[in-house]
Amino acid sequence: MSQQDPTIEQHSLASHSLALKKKITEQIEEQGDISFAQYMQMALYQPGLGYYSSGNHKFGQAGDFVTAPELGDLFAKCMAQQFQQLIVKIPTPIILELGAGTGQFCYDCLLELDCLNTLPEKYYILEVSADLQDRQKQKIATLPMHLQQLVCWIQQPLAEDFNGIIFANEVVDALAVEVFKVEDQHYKQMRIAWDDGFIQQWQHFPIQLDAELLNKNLDLQEGYVSEFIPHLADWLATISHNLSQGVVLFVDYGYDSKAYYHPQRDEGTLVCYFQHQANFDYFSNIGIQDITAFVDFTAVAQAADDCRLSVDGYTSQAHFLISLGIQDKLGDSEADYENYYKNTTEMKKLTMPNEMGEKFKVIALSRNFNEELLGFSFSNQLHLL
Repeated sequence: MSQQDPTIEQHSLASHSLALKKKITEQIEEQGDISFAQYMQMALYQPGLGYYSSGNHKFGQAGDFVTAPELGDLFAKCMAQQFQQLIVKIPTPIILELGAGTGQFCYDCLLELDCLNTLPEKYYILEVSADLQDRQKQKIATLPMHLQQLVCWIQQPLAEDFNGIIFANEVVDALAVEVFKVEDQHYKQMRIAWDDGFIQQWQHFPIQLDAELLNKNLDLQEGYVSEFIPHLADWLATISHNLSQGVVLFVDYGYDSKAYYHPQRDEGTLVCYFQHQANFDYFSNIGIQDITAFVDFTAVAQAADDCRLSVDGYTSQAHFLISLGIQDKLGDSEADYENYYKNTTEMKKLTMPNEMGEKFKVIALSRNFNEELLGFSFSNQLHLL
């Protein structure tokens, strides 16, 4: 099959973006200006048009960014080892993955758990994108049948009580954020209006959101601009409410609160990605580029407290993977040098400070599970939260 003509593809993307832009402007005309969080929510998740809910390619070299599972299988092999510790200690354990991308992590993780003779009762994928769900199903269909049969897709959090693991890689960074500015010792909310183009306006926050910001006890200078995830505890409660016993593991790029709201980070962390290029124009390429913000892991820890979850571990991705022996999973350099070299290159990307090693963090939240997690044995930096 011949590849699609680039000119036709660009025209299709432009038409797609225009359709979503029209949808957002209609929303503004109907209700007046909207918060940036509402704009971001529509840009990413508007049914059929949003970046994550449409059929545009997003992952890997041909997409807009590369996630850890797309680099190879080392990330999944290490996570499978962490999952094994939990699966053998928890009765009838399941794995629930949020936003599974191409399905590559699920694929590699189940193969490794099978090798470890530690399979879960079920592997649920919570996926809101019909397009991504189709792609995941195609990937999982290439697994051995006994592994395929473990995988179930859901579009809402599990309604019944369950034990096991909730896992999310690069999901929290895709939650819509509120953008704020410090003005005259008050927090002002960015709102989006329309006047022959999208324009920014700054207004006082609604009382509840203002209270969320005030509770952070930030000491920020005049003119400081940043962001936060509104109602984060509500989101976490939704996905973890029915977890009776187990662990929630989030992997994402971010900082503790002190570093997140550092005086020199006075323009926030909001960024867009389009075809592997970062930009700061969230009013361009609407629906065909990613909009994301770094994660405030202190806020995640505080939300966990509100949800009756214990905060058990926090460390860099590098330290987490080293704790799980990533350096021992490279293969035999003499028997298969090509594979060894490929794995070494992958390990460097996952662990080097100038790659993903320090930028990405891992946080573990638990309920009724009191054993120290293997992934934090090398370094646990809870004191930073």
